[in-house]
Amino acid sequence: MENREVYVVDDSADHRLLIRTIFNKFLPNYHVRFFQGGKELYEFLILQSSPEYKGRRPGLIILDLKMPAIDGYELLKLLRQTPDNDVTQWRTLPVIILTSSGTESDIDKCYSAGANSFIVKPMEFEELRFLLETICHYWLDYNRLPTVNTELNVTS
Repeated sequence: MENREVYVVDDSADHRLLIRTIFNKFLPNYHVRFFQGGKELYEFLILQSSPEYKGRRPGLIILDLKMPAIDGYELLKLLRQTPDNDVTQWRTLPVIILTSSGTESDIDKCYSAGANSFIVKPMEFEELRFLLETICHYWLDYNRLPTVNTELNVTS
C-alpha cells in the first residue's frame, strides 16, 4: 500500500515511546512518524503541501486532544481546512482522536470538526496494541477513500 505512513501526534513522551514500541514490535509493515504537538505537525504539513515535497505522505493521523499551543481540536480544524492537492486529500484523510478525555462535549466538537473516530486511550498495553493493530488494518488496509478532483474541488 502506498499510504502506510501513520502520523502520531501526542505531547506525552511516555505515550509516544509506548506507541513506538508497539509499531516496532507488532506493526513493522507501517511507517510511523511522531510529532510532539499540533504546532509541530501543522508546520510539517505546510512543508508537505508544497508540490516539491517528495517524502512519504500520511495515510492516517492519530491525534491526541489535550496538547499545548495547538491542541488536537484546533489541529483537526486546520487539517480539514487545508486545501487538497494532487497527492493528499486533507478533507478525507482519516484522523483518529486517541485521548484520555472522553467528555461528551469533546466528542461532539471533534466529530463536528471532521474526526473519523474518537477513542479513549486504553490503560493496558495489550489493549492499546490490539487497538492500534485494528486501527491500522481498518484505515490503511481495508478502507477506501474517495478520489478528489482538486480543480473542481468535488469528489469524482
